[in-house]
Amino acid sequence: MQLRTKIAGILMVALATTCAATPARAATTQSTPQSTLTAAADQIRKAVDGGGYAGIELGEDRVILWWKGKTPGPIRAAIRRAEKIAPVEVRPAAYTEGELRAASDRLWAASGAGKGGRVHAIQLPFDGSGLTAAVEEKDQALVRQALPEVGVPVQVVAQEPLQLTSRCDDDLPWYGGVAITNDTFGGVAGCGGNPNLGYVCTGGFAAYIGSTRYLLTAGHCGAPGDVFTDGAGQVIGVAEQENVAHDLLLIRITGLVSTGKGGGRMWDGTPGVNDYTKPVVGWGFTYKNQSLCMSGATTGASCGRTVDYKYSEICGRDIYGNQECYSNLVSAKQRVDSSNSGDSGGPVFALTGGDAQVRAMGSVTGRITKDWIVTKEQWLLFQEFATAVRDFPGLEPALDLGPDPV
Repeated sequence: MQLRTKIAGILMVALATTCAATPARAATTQSTPQSTLTAAADQIRKAVDGGGYAGIELGEDRVILWWKGKTPGPIRAAIRRAEKIAPVEVRPAAYTEGELRAASDRLWAASGAGKGGRVHAIQLPFDGSGLTAAVEEKDQALVRQALPEVGVPVQVVAQEPLQLTSRCDDDLPWYGGVAITNDTFGGVAGCGGNPNLGYVCTGGFAAYIGSTRYLLTAGHCGAPGDVFTDGAGQVIGVAEQENVAHDLLLIRITGLVSTGKGGGRMWDGTPGVNDYTKPVVGWGFTYKNQSLCMSGATTGASCGRTVDYKYSEICGRDIYGNQECYSNLVSAKQRVDSSNSGDSGGPVFALTGGDAQVRAMGSVTGRITKDWIVTKEQWLLFQEFATAVRDFPGLEPALDLGPDPV
């Protein structure tokens, strides 16, 4: 069957609104709870420092570690700690994550859109098997013949380039999932069905560096120096730090005197319908087959997205119309039309504490839509919170273990 792939980015319009719908559950059944598997995987992932690591996958009843070569002592010790929580299986990987990223760099330098070539995205598997290069359909045959040798297998697929697009009246201290407007461009009216509330993106998780509070969002929603407001026009703050390559932007909160590092909550539910908040209790790494949720100012909160691949490179255009290429994104297969324009920057999270609490997992960049002859499939693309922690030294999520103040 012929496959046509469209990537629609989700510039999430961040307006301060409460979201009140209980997220739908993922349609997968596992003999071991995913929270248990994730806790075991975290024991291993925290011990990884390059080496033979290729990726971690959550199986039906076990954690699967893909590793090239012999596992060193620190990793074996971490596996033993993990096995006290859940079974661990080590499988041989053809290539390490480091080898694949190096090969991706060579492929991108020779053929990437950011270098004037036809390849506009490079996908990495969690099992270390090789690379997938995405090109426009018209270029597929040509690129397949012309790709350079980079030392690992490369599959070529047809996929249209990423197109980036942009709750509702929140207040200090600003919660994750709030609808936001970049004052340079204004907002799209109708957040939560209210024509007086506009937005272009969604605010991600609230965070701190030292005693300074920030709101994380997608880098393509603006640039340092841009002023961001909520849907009602109240100033949230000024964008201060950006990592363009990772599609991350930090908005420094205006008018907030910190009395600690609490206030970490996230909007849940449907914008303008049944908004409410949940406490943020920490952050985590992502693994293959992990079931995740998102909360956007357009779509609201919904679950049922399953992590499957990593993207070393993928290109699109920011709010200014500039072409940008992003790296280290993660894809999670989702239900059709379960993320939309205006969701960009919004929180990607995992439910915990009996679904009453959330862990920060990342922020939305966009979506990929693959159109088959009679069916359609979609993937959410997001940047991991772990990447933000590395990019912005000292960054940590604002946490809140107390009762819901709303």
